[in-house]
Amino acid sequence: MRSDDDIGLVERVQQELRSVRWLETAEVRAVARRRSRFTAVAVAVGVVVLSIPLVAAVALPPRQPAMPGEGGAISRAEIPFEALLQPEDLPMEVDAPIVEAGLAEPIVIDPELARCLQAKGTSPDWETSRYSRSQFMHRPADIRVEDGMALGRGISIVLMQDVYRITPELERTLFAGIDRQVSTCLNWESIEMGSIDDMTEWADFHAMQSWAVVDRQFAGDESVLIRHTVGETRRGDADGEVLAAPMPPNVIAVVRVGDLVTVVGVESGASESELRRLATIAAGRMCVAANPQC
Repeated sequence: MRSDDDIGLVERVQQELRSVRWLETAEVRAVARRRSRFTAVAVAVGVVVLSIPLVAAVALPPRQPAMPGEGGAISRAEIPFEALLQPEDLPMEVDAPIVEAGLAEPIVIDPELARCLQAKGTSPDWETSRYSRSQFMHRPADIRVEDGMALGRGISIVLMQDVYRITPELERTLFAGIDRQVSTCLNWESIEMGSIDDMTEWADFHAMQSWAVVDRQFAGDESVLIRHTVGETRRGDADGEVLAAPMPPNVIAVVRVGDLVTVVGVESGASESELRRLATIAAGRMCVAANPQC
């Protein structure tokens, strides 16, 4: 027999679901952008030189932090904070995670992969989760003031993680869908408009991109390691002037434990072995909140 608390939770969830508006394509892309490459959501690593005194804080994505143990006992529907990777799991010091929870969000593997799929005439729409919880972890900023100028290292995102609760039907099909998406984008020439010489000249930037599954079944009930590479950026076409060297590979881990799926990304250039280690820890963290439990 369900308790009054159980009935209250069911009614609240039903009310929330009735109010859900399914996202349009443009909105899905907006959600995906916040899970895009680390350079799109953080101040770049390196020397920061400002021509005015340091008076403003560095901006981060607008997320509300969730505190450990919120909501009392662990729920088997909503995803608890404890099911996420923790700061002590990382090999470097990080600030407190920036965390948010969601309802009926798209399961975003890689926003750039969606661009490739769309360019190749395949629907880039992501599957939809029941519940989700997401986080960023970043190194502390190291800013000092000398002669009225701010110098030092800005904020660097070192880990991004999404955890999704999915339906039993999606448990059986999600990874097959990932394989199909990746196989469609083994090679893709992306074209973007960009500026040269401080916006004095504009040109089309061409770059060969590719995705590949480079490992499987290394954690949880199912898992894949996806490597995304971007070659030289050239002006005009594939035979044009080289404008930028190849980027370090971006590696993404996707792991399922029961009805929970996590997508874990680390800063560009981090080793695949380190991501496997974090993915294995993430699988263990999800065990307590998965249906069924490990």
